[in-house]
Amino acid sequence: MLSYLAVSVIPIMIFIIIAAGVNEKKDVYALFIEGAMEGLKIVYKIFPYVLGITVAIGLLKNTNALNIILSPVIPLLNKVGVPMDIIPLMAFRPLSGAASTSLVMEIFKNSGPDSVSGKMASVIMGGTETTLYTITILFAAAKTKKLRGTLIAGLLADGAAIITAIILVNIGII
Repeated sequence: MLSYLAVSVIPIMIFIIIAAGVNEKKDVYALFIEGAMEGLKIVYKIFPYVLGITVAIGLLKNTNALNIILSPVIPLLNKVGVPMDIIPLMAFRPLSGAASTSLVMEIFKNSGPDSVSGKMASVIMGGTETTLYTITILFAAAKTKKLRGTLIAGLLADGAAIITAIILVNIGII
């Protein structure tokens, strides 16, 4: 019964929206088309930013540049109990949800979900956001140039979540 209800939620919501529009004597189809056109305009505006982030992540990942960039901090991270396979996740999580999800799946496959790496990866994924990606998309769509405060707050929150994940997993709470 529960699975049937879960599968039915979206069609039920669509029906409710259409019924509300018809009840208010609105042209639901015309409103849908208008909304779809607005959505396409937004996609057109933000596509270059998404493409830029995607290319940058691909270059960092495939050219081994990330390891070179992070090489000065890797010994420090290892001393505080951060496994090597978590370090790329910490770098990619603010940039891309897809890249960080693939890294987590790789960690699960290689180390297991109940390992220190698996637990840390899970907490990091649950406690952080794709900050740079989200800010890029939202601020580009809104044509806002002043993002410094938002960027700092978002990265500080991500840093706090990563530090919390490291501490909680290393002391055995998670």
